[in-house]
Amino acid sequence: MNKSVYDSPEKVSETRRHILTVLVDNEPGVLARVIGMFSGRGYNIDSLNVAEVSNDQHLSRITIVTEGTSEVVNQIEKQLLRIVPVHSVTNLDQEGSAVEAEVALVFIDVQKK
Repeated sequence: MNKSVYDSPEKVSETRRHILTVLVDNEPGVLARVIGMFSGRGYNIDSLNVAEVSNDQHLSRITIVTEGTSEVVNQIEKQLLRIVPVHSVTNLDQEGSAVEAEVALVFIDVQKK
C-alpha cells in the first residue's frame, strides 16, 4: 500500500531513447535557445546535429537524441513549441521505423619509407 499523500501512477513508463527533429528559423541564437531549454530543465542530450534544409526559406533542422519516459519527451516537445522560431517538433519514434547510421572520419597517414 502506498503511504504517500500524493497520487502516484501505478505504472511508470520505462526510460527509452528518443530522436526529436526540430524545424527552426535559420538565424543566430536559435540553437542556443533550443539547447538552453534542455539544460535549464535538466534534460540530457545524447547527440545533436544541425543542418540547413531550405536556403530560400531560411530553415534549419535540429536533430536531438535524448533519453526519457514518454511523458518527459512529450513535455520536452510542448516546451520546444513555445520557443518563437520553432516551426515543428517531430518524435521519430512515433513516425514508425527509421534507418540509423553512424559515420566515422578516419585519417590514415601513409608514408613510404
